[in-house]
Amino acid sequence: MVSESPGGTNQTRLVYPSAQAMYRAAERWRDESLIDDRSLFGGHPLDVHAAIRDLRRYFIDSPDLGPGTFTSKLRDQLADAGEDAVQVAAELLYAHVLISSTSAISSAKKAELITSVLDIRADQTRPLPSDLRDALRGGGANPGTAFQTYRWKMFGYLVEMYAAVKALDTTSRREALTTDNGLARLLAGIDSQTAWSQRSAVEHLLLPDVHPSLLSRDDRVSIQKALGESDDEAVEGIAARLEPNLSFGDCVEVDFYRFPYRDRWRGVSPAVETYGAWARLVADAVDLDEVERNYKIEGASRIRDAITSALADPAQSPGVIDAIDSKDLNLVDYRTIDSAKSWAARSPDQVHAALVALTTRPGPESIDRFLAHAPETDTLAGLGARLSLASTLLMALEPERWPPWRDRPVRATRRLTDGYAAQESATAGEHYDIFLERLDVIRSAASAHGVHLRDALDAQGLAWTIAQAEPPSSWTPDLQRAYAEWKAGKSKDGPPSEVVEAEPPPVDPAESPSASPVARNVDELADRLSIAVEDTPWLQETFELLQEKGRLILQGPPGTGKTYVARELAWFLAGARERVHLVQFHPGYSYEDFVAGLRPDPEDPTHFTVVKGPLLRIAEDARKQPDERFVLIIDELNRGNVPAVFGELYFLLEYPDEGATLTYERAPFALTENLFFIATMNTADRSITALDAALRRRFYVRDLEPGAAPLDGILRRYLTDRSPSLLWLADLLDQANEIVNDRDQAIGPSHFLQREISELSARRAWEHAVIPTLRELFWSQPARLEPLQFDTLKAKVTQTSADAAPD
Repeated sequence: MVSESPGGTNQTRLVYPSAQAMYRAAERWRDESLIDDRSLFGGHPLDVHAAIRDLRRYFIDSPDLGPGTFTSKLRDQLADAGEDAVQVAAELLYAHVLISSTSAISSAKKAELITSVLDIRADQTRPLPSDLRDALRGGGANPGTAFQTYRWKMFGYLVEMYAAVKALDTTSRREALTTDNGLARLLAGIDSQTAWSQRSAVEHLLLPDVHPSLLSRDDRVSIQKALGESDDEAVEGIAARLEPNLSFGDCVEVDFYRFPYRDRWRGVSPAVETYGAWARLVADAVDLDEVERNYKIEGASRIRDAITSALADPAQSPGVIDAIDSKDLNLVDYRTIDSAKSWAARSPDQVHAALVALTTRPGPESIDRFLAHAPETDTLAGLGARLSLASTLLMALEPERWPPWRDRPVRATRRLTDGYAAQESATAGEHYDIFLERLDVIRSAASAHGVHLRDALDAQGLAWTIAQAEPPSSWTPDLQRAYAEWKAGKSKDGPPSEVVEAEPPPVDPAESPSASPVARNVDELADRLSIAVEDTPWLQETFELLQEKGRLILQGPPGTGKTYVARELAWFLAGARERVHLVQFHPGYSYEDFVAGLRPDPEDPTHFTVVKGPLLRIAEDARKQPDERFVLIIDELNRGNVPAVFGELYFLLEYPDEGATLTYERAPFALTENLFFIATMNTADRSITALDAALRRRFYVRDLEPGAAPLDGILRRYLTDRSPSLLWLADLLDQANEIVNDRDQAIGPSHFLQREISELSARRAWEHAVIPTLRELFWSQPARLEPLQFDTLKAKVTQTSADAAPD
C-alpha cells in the first residue's frame, strides 16, 4: 500500500498501521460475505436469501419503538429468526462498528455488541474469530453520537444494502463493490435518510482510496464551504487536490481532522486558544533556550556521535546507551536506561540492527522498525519506556525536527490542547506522530499570540515547561493559582486580561512537587486510578460535572472502586487531604450523627450538649476558608435512611444560598459554594432502598460498571504495569461478567488491584470474595456457578487444562 504523491488520488486511505487490520477485515467482508455467500466469521456457506427474509420480517418490518437498548431489543426481535439470519446480523454489526475509533467505542464494547447477537443462537452460530476481533482495536473515524443513538437505522441500512447486493449476480456484485461508479449505483437505490454516516462508512471501507473516512454530514458541508474551490466540489475532490498533511513511511494522507486543515474548516478550538494565551505568558517569563533547548542540542550531538560509531562497529553499540545516560540530559528514565544497557551488553549486534532500522529513512515509522528489534522485557516492556528511548535516539539525528517524547508531559499536552487519542492498537510510531501534530498546533497557537517558535524542538520545550514546571515565581499569587487550576484541568479559563508581576516569593527547598500526596492534574489523577489514556476524558467529564453541580454520586456494583475513586477525586478537587472528610452511612446512622444532636457532656454525664456532626463541622471549615475547596464524601449513601439523616439538607442542596433553621441550631444555616459532596452507592444489593427522585435531582450521577469506561481498561493497564504475565486475569474477569450478564451484579476489577498481585492471591480473592457473592446471587441456580469457578475460567481464557494445579 503506497499512497500517491500530492495531486494523486490515493490520499484518503488511512496510513497508520493501526488502520490496516481494519482494511483487511473490510476486504474479507466484501469478498467472503458480500460477493460470495459465505460467513465472514466461519467461512461456511449461508442461505443468504432466508437470512434476508428473516431480517426483514423480524427487524425491518417489526420495529421496536419501546424502551430498552438497541442490543436488548434486537435480541428480542431476532429470537425466532433462523441461525443464518442471526449470523448475518452479527456480521453486519461487525461491519458497522469496524470503522469506529476506539476512543468512541472500545474494542471490548464492539466485541460485546457482536457477541450478544451471536448468543441468540450460541450453539449454532460461529463466534467472532480472534484476528477479526483484533481488527476492532483500530478504527478510522469518530462517528459521533448519532451513529450509536440511531444504531437501529444504521443496522437497517446495512440489512438493505446486503439485500441489494444479494439481488445481483456474482459479476455484478464485484463491479458494484470494487468500482466507484458501481458502488454509487448500488447505494443510490437504498434509503439513507438519517443513515448518511453509515453510507459514508461503507464507501470508505469498500473504496478507501476514493472516499475519505468522513462520517459526519455536517463536517462534510463545513469542509466543502471552507476548503472547496466551488460550492459543489465534493470532499473526495478536495482530498485529491490538497497537500497531504500526514505521512507515515512511504504513505501519505489528507486528514481533515488534523492540523492545519481542521483549523481552517472548524476554527481554532477554545482549548487551543486558551493554551496559546498561557503559552505567551510562560514564554515571556522563562528562558526556554536556557531551560529546555540548549542541553538537548548538546545531548543530541553526543548521542549522534555514538550512533555513528555503533553503525561502523557493532561492538560500539553499548556506547550509544552510555551517551543517553547523562545527568544533564535526563530524557529517559534510569530504569529504562538500565534495561537498555543490559540489552546492549547482551546483544550488541541486535542493537546495531535496531540503529540501522532507526537511521534508515528516519521518522515516526522508523521508531517502530527500531523497536521491532528491542526486547519487551523488564522496564523496556511499556509503551512509555520504549518510546522515550527510541525518540531520544531519533532526536540525535535531527533534534529540531524529532524532539524527545515522555509519557506524562505528552498526555498533559494532549489534554490541554484538546488533542485526539490514538487507537488501542496504535504503534509507538503512531503515538509519536500524534505528538508531533500537537507540536504543530502549539506553534500555531503561540504564533497567534506573538510567540515565535522556530521548530518542533522549541514547541516541545514550551509544552514540557507548561506540563511539568511550577508557575513562574515572578507571577502574582492569583495568576499562579489561575494557571495551576487551568493546567490541572480544574478550569478552562485563560489568563486575566490584566497581568501584574509580583516579587518572587521565598522558595522552600523542602517542598517537593513529586512528593505531593494528591494528584496535581487530571493526567496524574488518571495514573493514580490506573485509568487508561483513552478514558481520561471520562475522568475529566466527571470532574467537570462535580464542579458544575457541586454534588456527585458514583454508583455501581461492589468491587468497582467507587470509594477509592471518590477519595482520589475529592483530594484532587480540594488540593489537600485534610480538607476532605468521609462518613459512611448504615441503617443505624441518624440525623444526630450526621448534622447535630444531643450527646452526654463528657464532663457531666447528667447533662446533654449539642454536638455538631461531620456536616456542620466541614461546613464551618469551608466558611472560614472561602478560597479553599472542601469535600464531604458520603460512602454507601443508600444504606442509610437518607431522608431522615439529611433532614434540612434536602432544602439546602436545592437552595444553598437561602439557608434553613436546623433542628438544633437557632441561627439560619447555609451552604457555601466551596463545599462539595461526593456520594457512593451500591447497585447490587436488592435489599437497599432506592433513592427518591428528589434526592437524585440534587446530584449528578456517574456509573462505574465493569466492561464500560473507565473500568474496562483499568485491570489490564494495572497488570501491564505490575505483572504482565497475569494479563489473562483481565480476560478471566471479562469472561466471568459475560456469564453473569447483569450490569448491577457484575464483578469489579478491584478484587485484583492488590499491592502484590500473584495468581495465588488472585485465586484467593476469587474463591473467598467473589464466589460467596455469586453464590448468594445464584442461590436457586447452583449450576450457574460451575462455569464461574477460577480454574474453569482460567482454562477458557488461557487454553490450559482445567484441572491444572494452582501455583
